[in-house]
Amino acid sequence: MLTRHAATSGHDTLLPEIRLHAEATIDYFQRNRRFMRFVDTRQKWLLVHLIAVTCENAGEGPVDGAAANWICGRASDLGIASRNTALAFFNQLAAYGYLERKNHLGDRRIKLISLAQATERALADWTRMLVEIVAGRDAGALDHEALMAIYLGAAKTLLEDARWVGAPLDVALTQDMRGGWLVMAEILRHLAQRATGEPWIPAPGLSIPAMTASFGLSRSTLYRLVRVSVEAGIMAWETRRSVSTLMLNVYHVRQYSRWIDKQLDAVSVAHERVIGERSSALTTTVTRPCTTGAIAPGREINARTLI
Repeated sequence: MLTRHAATSGHDTLLPEIRLHAEATIDYFQRNRRFMRFVDTRQKWLLVHLIAVTCENAGEGPVDGAAANWICGRASDLGIASRNTALAFFNQLAAYGYLERKNHLGDRRIKLISLAQATERALADWTRMLVEIVAGRDAGALDHEALMAIYLGAAKTLLEDARWVGAPLDVALTQDMRGGWLVMAEILRHLAQRATGEPWIPAPGLSIPAMTASFGLSRSTLYRLVRVSVEAGIMAWETRRSVSTLMLNVYHVRQYSRWIDKQLDAVSVAHERVIGERSSALTTTVTRPCTTGAIAPGREINARTLI
């Protein structure tokens, strides 16, 4: 996917796929604005993935959900967030209806949490977006059950990848600031497509006031994110004839592309596995006399082709 272009001298070969991801990300935000008010950083996304995967594993037995304290401890072990940070985030999600809390039937001191239906819908929509990117076609035929199966498979794979959880410093810097992933997506949409061989890529037409109105972020938040990125060498300002243009470092584009590519690869593998399992369930073996135009004895046919 994206990584096959990561060693090229220019950035133009990276842009078609990474720009598609950026545009789809912004469309997803517009469809799920309320949910994204709370899950607006990489750290919070990782915590949501951890809740989903842990609850799925716990769901194999009689327990409905997973212990909040256990998930907080797991988040701390993985280096995602401290126990207090994770618990505060869980309480916020529960207060707005994105997590369900229940008492453990065997021990009322244990609080169980699980994803609410609203959260599952948002995650299924996120998965549909990624499937359409990797498959290159509409994923409308996939039902909610299939999308959640793909999501859980991809989330498990990503959480087991220490290099994805612990993203490169420059990627983590932009993705762990409030609204950073949206700003990054908007910048990628505006990057000049022609590679010049320069270490910096201009993003002409990018407007911070426009992002303020579109994403519901304050100007101070956006300028702070840009300022910190400039100090870290990820972004820079170029001023010509009193017009300032934001520039993005080519190295960061490649780093970000590799990080996104791992996400897309995990979804692609999970998608193929789920579709393969469903196809196997629909496959039947038909045996009939072999005549002209007939199906050969023992040949397998997919039931989808008979509809």
